[in-house]
Amino acid sequence: MNFRKLKKAAAAVMAAAMCVTMVFGASVSAAEKKSAWSEAKSLTTAKYNSKYIKWAEKYSAKETEKTVSYSKSRTKKFYDKMTAALGKDDAEVALSLLDNEVILYFASKGDKCKLILHLNDEGIGIYIDSDKVTVVSIEDKAMLSDDATESYMQDTEAIKDLFDFGIDKNSKGKIFKFKSDEKTYCYEEFEGDSYNVGFLFNEKDKPIAMVIDGDGCCFNLSYSVKDSEFDLPKGYTDLSDLI
Repeated sequence: MNFRKLKKAAAAVMAAAMCVTMVFGASVSAAEKKSAWSEAKSLTTAKYNSKYIKWAEKYSAKETEKTVSYSKSRTKKFYDKMTAALGKDDAEVALSLLDNEVILYFASKGDKCKLILHLNDEGIGIYIDSDKVTVVSIEDKAMLSDDATESYMQDTEAIKDLFDFGIDKNSKGKIFKFKSDEKTYCYEEFEGDSYNVGFLFNEKDKPIAMVIDGDGCCFNLSYSVKDSEFDLPKGYTDLSDLI
C-alpha cells in the first residue's frame, strides 16, 4: 500500500465517520477557525518538516551503486525494535504519517486509543476508552459521544502488520548518507513484496520520513504516550445532550 492508497483508506474512514457527524454542520458555526490541517495537527504529537519529505523523495528517485544488506540495515533494526515494543502486553504507541495535506495519526495506551484524520480540508477525530466513543468534527469544533463496545478497541498488532513490507532477509537496498547543518542523515530503500519502501533516518538512526513507491511523508513513532494524549479537545461544543 503506497501513501496514495493510505490516503484512499483515510477517505473511506472519513466518509464513515462523517455519516455519524452529519449533524455537526447544521448545528455549529465554523467561522474564524484555524485551517482544518493545523487544527488536526494540534490534536496530535506529530512533527512536520517539509524538507524531510523532499530529501526522502529526492534520494528515492536517485540511482546508486552503494548498497546495504537488509540484515545489517537501519530499516531492519527499526522494524525489529518496533515489533518487540508493540509485542508487549502493556505496549504504548503514537504513530503518525503526514504531508502538507493529509494527517494519519493513531495513539494507544491501555484501554484508550485515539485516531486523528485529515483529508480534503476536513478533519475527524475518534477518541475511545472502555466506557465511550467520542467522534470529533475538527472543522466544526464539535463532538458527539456514545457508549463504547468491545469491537471498537484497537490492537497494536495491526501496526506491526502495516509495516511488514515483505522484504527478503537476504535482499540488498540502496543507501545514501548526507549532511545538512552539521547533522548526518541516511536514506535506505528496499524492494518489498508489492512496492519499494524507503526510510530517512536522522543521526540517531530514528526514522523521520517514509517513502512508498516514490510518494513521501513525515514519519513519527513513539513507544511512550502521555495520559493527557486522550483528553478530549478543549473549546469544542459537546452535542451529546442535544441528540
